[in-house]
Parts: sequence; C-alpha cells; structure tokens
Amino acid sequence: MLLALLIAGKMLMGTGGDRPNREEKICGKQHFWRDKKEEMGYRLQYSLLDGHARILDKNNIRKATGTMSAMEEKFERLVSGSFLKPGDVIGVSRALYDHYGIYIGDGKVIHYADKTKDFGRNVSIYETDLKEFTEGSQDYFVLHFPKAGGPPRKIRSSTNFDKNPREQTGIFDFLFKAKYKLFSPEETIERAKSRLGERAYNFTRNNCEHFALWCKTGISFSRQVDMVLSI
Repeated sequence: MLLALLIAGKMLMGTGGDRPNREEKICGKQHFWRDKKEEMGYRLQYSLLDGHARILDKNNIRKATGTMSAMEEKFERLVSGSFLKPGDVIGVSRALYDHYGIYIGDGKVIHYADKTKDFGRNVSIYETDLKEFTEGSQDYFVLHFPKAGGPPRKIRSSTNFDKNPREQTGIFDFLFKAKYKLFSPEETIERAKSRLGERAYNFTRNNCEHFALWCKTGISFSRQVDMVLSI
C-alpha cells in the first residue's frame, strides 16, 4: 500500500510545478509531513513519501501543493506579500491560448499585442498596465525556472483552482533540458525595453511567447505554436 502511494504520488507530481489545489483545512496527525520553512504564518512542508511539497497558512489551510522547487518559489512570493517581481515572465490564460509578457515593476507589463486586444492590425511591443494585460483577471501566472535547470513551470497567483493553465510540456521540456542562460531581472527588463516599438509580429516565428522567453533566456520559442503545428 505504501509503495503504491509513493508511485502514484510521483506520477502525479512529476509533470508540473504548481498543481491544482482546492483550499481546505488539513486536520488530524500528519505522520508523513515535515516542516521545512515557517514565516509570516505560512509553513512550507515536504512529504516523506515522495518529496513533494505543500504550503499551509496559520489556520492549517492548504494554499498550494506541487514540486519542492515550485513551492519554495511560491512560498517566498506569499510571505513577501507581492506575488509579482520585476523581471518575471508573466502570463494569463485566455479562452483558447496563453498571453505572455514581461513584468517590469510598478504595475507595468511589456508585451507583444495590439493596443486594444492581443491580436489586430497594429500589433507592436509596448508597455501597458497590469490590469489591462490581465483584462482585470486576478488569476494569472509567472514562469518558474528551477535552480537545477530544466523547463520552466507555471506558478499561479491563485491558491484555489481546480485546473492548471495549459502546461509547458513535450518539446518545450526537451528544449530546456540543455543549459540555458537565465538573465537577471534587470537584464530581462532591459532586453524587453530594447524592443519597445517593434512591429515584426509573426504568429509562428515571433509572437508574445517568443518575445517573453527571449527576454528571460535568450531562447525564442513558443510551445503554443508547436502544439498547433503538431496537430
């Protein structure tokens, strides 16, 4: 039974960072959980069974669950009181796609879009307000780049959601198995600003995801395009 739980846990946790989470109170003795960090009323815990992690608040409400790397990142963002950090690759899930940009601080985002919508006749790289970028949604994500390397994973601003936004998998994982340069927040922002005003949008070769990943890693790539072209 214990071995079955271990295998099931690894299968569930191995494919992503911030897993779907329904906020609920954790009750009873938790024999297979240990605290790793505690700060500002939050506790970061890990499982002795499979090593995955979770975050509890001061009322023992589970706020997040996922891989240790992703949970360490989300824990730091929760205790800081600010989910977003300058230099983040930020994204928001629309009905059929994810839209990406670079958060530059002070509630501002640089992205590739039309002035009034993501797609249009006058698409360019420009600076906009976070509220406009997310279209008022409080649920968005940032890409977490594990310290050990490998593909980035999405970390949601929400702590209560049933489904993940479209994950970065497949060839995206393969691409990021190689070592890549991760630019500092300052460098990422400067790279984004260096392309302000650009009007060379191309859905398959130079879209918002290509732009955001290039700013952070130097790699111009779009998993979404790969998914469409593979159908």
